Amino acid sequence: MIRKIRRFLTVLLVVALFAVSFFLYGVYISVERINLNYESIASAKIPQDLNQVNIAFITDLHYNGFMNQERLTSMFEKINSTDPDVIIFGGDLFDDTANQMPDESKQAELLNLLKSLEAPLGKFAVLGEQDETSESMKEIAKSILYQADFELLENRSIRIRNESNSSITLFGIDSMVNGVPNIEQAFADINANEFNIVVTHCPDLISEIPTTAVDLMFAGHSHGGQIRIPFFGPIATVEGAKNYSYGTQQVGNTLLHISNGLGTTGYDMRLFAPPEVLIYRLIADQA
Repeated sequence: MIRKIRRFLTVLLVVALFAVSFFLYGVYISVERINLNYESIASAKIPQDLNQVNIAFITDLHYNGFMNQERLTSMFEKINSTDPDVIIFGGDLFDDTANQMPDESKQAELLNLLKSLEAPLGKFAVLGEQDETSESMKEIAKSILYQADFELLENRSIRIRNESNSSITLFGIDSMVNGVPNIEQAFADINANEFNIVVTHCPDLISEIPTTAVDLMFAGHSHGGQIRIPFFGPIATVEGAKNYSYGTQQVGNTLLHISNGLGTTGYDMRLFAPPEVLIYRLIADQA
């Protein structure tokens, strides 16, 4: 009887130690250990001039919450070390902007950090729901992005070139939450024979886009759940990411990749959903 009790207490102690270890890892280590997620996509629609071009997708900074200058500086230095050709930002500069507007000091900090990101073929952005909680917050977000050399894509497209006339097309669509996405306006000039990339904040918007003509789509918003249980998924989902909340999924002809983002909100903890930067290499498939 005593032996059984000892075994039970030993098992209980081991379980408790595992639980404490996971908690401490999620609070003190995982939130700062950025994952560089390298992917590649090959297509005959990618021009040879853009072969081997690297696109870095970052999203959900949530600065002025748990994300501070020291943490974001370290993350951005790691992003720059990958030498991206293009950087795309998926929205949410600051955290909880409906209740706490960033002061001028925090705005200046984030501006300088964003300016430090380098991409010779351009930096592009869309807004997230935290960037559009009010008109004044939206103007702050737009001003910071503009001064940091990001081109804001509000329901419109732009061609990405590499010193030639050949190009791929990037479509930026406003956030489903707090924004005003205009699908018809954004895709007014879409050509299914060209390589097309879509960036928007909320992944569930994929149900409204022409997936037959879009090759790749980037989104964020969900943070991958922040806490994700293996084989079960996120412990909670949010509006705009109910149907698609993490990972890579094929939807029609579109490869949808949802980033975990960099920051946290609500609580400063991540489990099985580490901070993430997607780095996609374009491959001109001539086969």
